[in-house]
Amino acid sequence: MTREEFAELIHWPKIIWLIGIANPFFMFPQLLTILTSGLTEGISVTTLVVLIGIQAGFAIHGFFLRNNLLMLSNSAAATVTLITVISVLYFRS
Repeated sequence: MTREEFAELIHWPKIIWLIGIANPFFMFPQLLTILTSGLTEGISVTTLVVLIGIQAGFAIHGFFLRNNLLMLSNSAAATVTLITVISVLYFRS
């Protein structure tokens, strides 16, 4: 069985669309906790900044591949992560 046949068998395009839709919502629980409680201990801003870089990199990769799902999903995820970082810095100041 080839990779392509296996991907078709497991409905890979549908799976990747679900992952693409879920990606921007990954950081929402953390953001909501920060916004409602103001508690930021244990949150590494450095890690979140690296995550923004990775998400932005995949968004740019999606742009060059002309893959709208990859580009939009990671752009939205990077935006939510950036808002999370800004919120952490706000509550720590």
